[in-house]
Amino acid sequence: MRNLKLVVLSFTFVVFYTFSWIWILRPEKINNPKQFKPALLYVASAQSAPVATVGMEEPSAETKTIEVVEEILPQNFQIPVVPRKQFFNLSCEFAAASSVIYHFTNNPNFSVSNEENAEKILISKTPISKNPNIGIRMGQESISLDDIFNNLNQKFGGKDYYGIHAPPFIDIFEEFRLSAKPIYINNSTISAIKKAIYSGNLVMAWIKIGYGEKVDEELSYGKVQIIKGEHAVVINGYDEKGFVVMDVGSGRERHINYKSLLSASSSFIVPFLQIYKADENSKSFSIEDLTLGFDKITEINRSVPQIFIQNGSGVTGSANQMREIIKDFGYSTNGIGSISNFDGEYVSIQSKKNFSDFLPLLKRDLSIASYKVASVSSSLANEESRDIVITIGI
Repeated sequence: MRNLKLVVLSFTFVVFYTFSWIWILRPEKINNPKQFKPALLYVASAQSAPVATVGMEEPSAETKTIEVVEEILPQNFQIPVVPRKQFFNLSCEFAAASSVIYHFTNNPNFSVSNEENAEKILISKTPISKNPNIGIRMGQESISLDDIFNNLNQKFGGKDYYGIHAPPFIDIFEEFRLSAKPIYINNSTISAIKKAIYSGNLVMAWIKIGYGEKVDEELSYGKVQIIKGEHAVVINGYDEKGFVVMDVGSGRERHINYKSLLSASSSFIVPFLQIYKADENSKSFSIEDLTLGFDKITEINRSVPQIFIQNGSGVTGSANQMREIIKDFGYSTNGIGSISNFDGEYVSIQSKKNFSDFLPLLKRDLSIASYKVASVSSSLANEESRDIVITIGI
């Protein structure tokens, strides 16, 4: 009888111990449930094909050791880039981006001899915003594209006649079949930039010149930081002491030591963009890049606008499915509906004018969720009860 009790107790302990570890190591706990909610998990699983593991052998200890050894790079490496000088006083970012595009595509519209037109092409593709993480900041009030061109020769180093930060260029580069990935400042930044250069990628860097102070600008949806003396250069080489940059301000290459570059770039949310040729179906942003709710790249809180979703596709449940997905991104919704006379394709987004800064972020998020956005506009009437309306097309 005593032996039977011991057997029962032993079996109970084994079951309890096994169940405890299954609970502790359950997949959703390992994969950080705070990052992705069910609707986004659905999107992620739909985008990712399962990895076949049948017949795969456990890597040997020798193989594992090799995997963690850092790649040994040459002490000196440089990518030839044709030097160029910015056409306008305040167009350094667009001159630097033109150089990158020309390097990878040989598009004659972006040649050195065509610099004015090259910069204007890129500026015309850029949103106009007081938030430089969203678009170009080039005046005190809401202005037109013609005003932008007129203001580009204002004095350098100001707060209102300013420029643009890195995030909007991610979408711009994608139009030219180039991918751009942020590089942030941490203990491996120098190594990451060197690896990018040695791989044949160029890196745009945002740096602060001079002693101008930072300014916190209050916008309708929160604060954004303006960094007086903001400038952009292209990193195209390195040596044992620092980086070689093509500076569009002077139209020449120069050398910046590692410490000075990191110090000059430390004020920017996204200080560096690594740019390279895109794969056929690659996207600049993926679900792994997401920060839900408050977006760390644009410094925008997704929950501010009230979004209404209307189904014009004729497919039952489409509006409800999108609502669940964008709620998981952190957006606020104020209802769904249907529209019978909509004959547009894919997805259209309209916002009130003072919510137009949310359009690039919303378009990016819907793209990550595998929606194709056909059009965006800030033409929604101010009297509307909704701040943004999304219409799902056929």
